[in-house]
Amino acid sequence: MNTPIEIAETFFGHWNHNRIDAALAMLADDVLYDNVPFPDIVGRAEVERFHRGFGIGTDFLLDWQVTHIAAAGNVVLNERIDIFRHRNGGEIVLPVMGTLTVEHGVITVWRDYFDPAEFERQLAKIRNG
Repeated sequence: MNTPIEIAETFFGHWNHNRIDAALAMLADDVLYDNVPFPDIVGRAEVERFHRGFGIGTDFLLDWQVTHIAAAGNVVLNERIDIFRHRNGGEIVLPVMGTLTVEHGVITVWRDYFDPAEFERQLAKIRNG
């Protein structure tokens, strides 16, 4: 069985290589996705709807660079620089601090903390060309 850190590294690797279905398959059916400060999303299908609705894997390709990772039991702390590369050339670069809770080999809680104003500022630059 893989350690929680190995599971987290595989999870982020799937996103980075545009293997969205493989990443989503690592989530529990009833996963809690807490994309702080936005409302919680519950369920793998809802997490998929959120990401695909934003254009992950189509409009945006991801490069989530884990700079620090540690685990306390089944909770993995990860500090990242998340880069969202838009198909038209723009990108969003965002520092993120997150946690993943792993139970029985699947991710049951995915929580990310970031500055939404900075995300929106960079997204607006992409949308406004």
